[in-house]
Amino acid sequence: MTSNGSNGNPDSRKEEKKLYYHGLKEQKKIDVSKLKYVSLVIAVLGVALILIAAQSAKAPMAKISDVYGNYLMNYAVVRVEGNVVSVPYVSESGGKLSVTFSVNDGTGSIDIRVYSPVAEKLIKEGKVPFPGDRIEAEIQLRVRETYTYGMLQYLDGLKFISKAYSPNPPKVTTLTEKMANEYVYTEGLVTSLNNVSSGILMEVDTGSGRVTVLIPKVLLVIGKAPKVALGDQVKVAGVVYLYKGSSPEIVVRDLKDFTVVGAQQVPQVSLDELRDHVGETVSVEATLEKITYKSGQYLVTVSDGDVSAVLYTSRDVLAAINPFQAGSGSRIKAIGLVGDNGTLKVSKFEVISPVKPELSRIGDLSSEMLGRIVVIEGNIVSTANVGSNLKLVVNDGTGEITIFIPGSVVRELDENVKGQLKAGLGVKVAGYLDEYRGTLEVIPYTPEAIIAYRKPIGGTTETTTTPSPGQGGNGTITLSQLPSASGTVKLEVKWEAVYYSKPNYLIEVSDDTGRVNLTVSRDLIPNPLKTGTGSELEITYDADKDRVVSIEVVKAVASPLLETGEVSSDMLGKTVVVQGTVKSIYTGSSFVKLTIDDGSGELVIFIPKSVLGDRTFNEGDIVKIGGYVTEYRGTLEVVPYRGDAIVKE
Repeated sequence: MTSNGSNGNPDSRKEEKKLYYHGLKEQKKIDVSKLKYVSLVIAVLGVALILIAAQSAKAPMAKISDVYGNYLMNYAVVRVEGNVVSVPYVSESGGKLSVTFSVNDGTGSIDIRVYSPVAEKLIKEGKVPFPGDRIEAEIQLRVRETYTYGMLQYLDGLKFISKAYSPNPPKVTTLTEKMANEYVYTEGLVTSLNNVSSGILMEVDTGSGRVTVLIPKVLLVIGKAPKVALGDQVKVAGVVYLYKGSSPEIVVRDLKDFTVVGAQQVPQVSLDELRDHVGETVSVEATLEKITYKSGQYLVTVSDGDVSAVLYTSRDVLAAINPFQAGSGSRIKAIGLVGDNGTLKVSKFEVISPVKPELSRIGDLSSEMLGRIVVIEGNIVSTANVGSNLKLVVNDGTGEITIFIPGSVVRELDENVKGQLKAGLGVKVAGYLDEYRGTLEVIPYTPEAIIAYRKPIGGTTETTTTPSPGQGGNGTITLSQLPSASGTVKLEVKWEAVYYSKPNYLIEVSDDTGRVNLTVSRDLIPNPLKTGTGSELEITYDADKDRVVSIEVVKAVASPLLETGEVSSDMLGKTVVVQGTVKSIYTGSSFVKLTIDDGSGELVIFIPKSVLGDRTFNEGDIVKIGGYVTEYRGTLEVVPYRGDAIVKE
């Protein structure tokens, strides 16, 4: 059968060409397969050009008031220009770094957040904005129901228009609100020193006033904290920032601008040479004579041979002289700045040769002893709150005297001590003798100068009767029987909490009859890595000396192992175990503070040097620590009270 198609027939194909291309000359065939490659190259180049154009195009400039709270702008990228109005805040939560600062453009303020890894580059390259800087930032907006913030997504999106900085800043001796955003420097003696959430906060006595200085935490993420202590002479430059809008402080923006001159380099002079050293930092050695208070300052009268002088200081500095241990007649060293009138403003005291004051009979105290340090002991007759201050009337059987506890001391008293300052209970107080409207008063200027007893002093603490079964001797008694007990007794109790009330540790225990605090040596308190609060204890107690003799664990309850971010204020007094990486280290005169983090949040570990021993730490160390939870000025801390509760992994 023959096909009608032309396939396979050359003559037929020729005929087709004549039909379709009649009158045309046949052209050479073109290979179009290469065009697809050409088109692909053109497309790629086009996309690249679009991307380059998009990257070079600037985001629109926006007013903060127009974008804040505007849900239509959520995730939009805009540029804002304004002045930095906050100290940069750094967080290392979850093991990731973030930096936050606020910008105001005149229409409103917005927080700008920088997250890892851009945050690390921001700090390493020294591009952290500080108060007073004027910047332009390209940010991506996050608009929430009650809060709007911007995210700086790349470092080149931040430009400094101007910086609050000067290579030759003016010297200041006091700060005012009018100095806001100025770059200045000051020098003087450190009179107070604290670790706060925003960094290291200190007061510097310039001789003409006091200047607050903040070394922000953002500088300590990479750089090491300077070794500074009370009494050190420092020179510091930074920008003046108004804390809470009204309290001026110098914020250091570079650790190179903070210089410490150790107190050991301060020259020593005699009392009669002070007038020759006006404006200089010096030290003197003299005998402590009297203490008084006037116009917000403590006046300490000292003598050296026939020469005497009055030294001016603050309560925080004076607290270095524990009146229980060092009384009038003690040899002390004072370091400070000599004022224009030749008086020494002391920023640090050291006790060289203490003279321990003896217990005085209240009836023997007289106005001839005003200013001298005395120690009294007796039962509280009455208490009264006078503003923030606390007044006690104490009787020791020879007479009565008023104990005036300043509000600043009341605020630092342990809550357990406060709870025991009640009428009918005993108290022991050390302080200087003062007179108010013809009435003698003892003024304790430090919390360490107050020891509160949980029972009366005198005949009610002793008994001449034969102990009943289960009382006295070596018998086991209940807590309700403890006030009338004598000799050595045993207690079967549940351990509730542990506290530190200078100069003693207290353990809170309970049984079916009540709950009390017992004075105890820290070495006797069970190791919190093995035994925690909630455990059942058998305590041997000396009722006459009001002190724990020994502790035996009957049934151990382990301290909970918590994440560093889990520790909370409802755990105060409870023992816990935490483990984390050391992020920062601060060494004080009598303690070391570690900031550790396991990825859940930062936690402060406060280690007294009596517990620390010869242990040392480095940033990056992994530690496991058992201790009790406490709170200092709003910051939660875990305090180990035994050296064997500190383990470096």
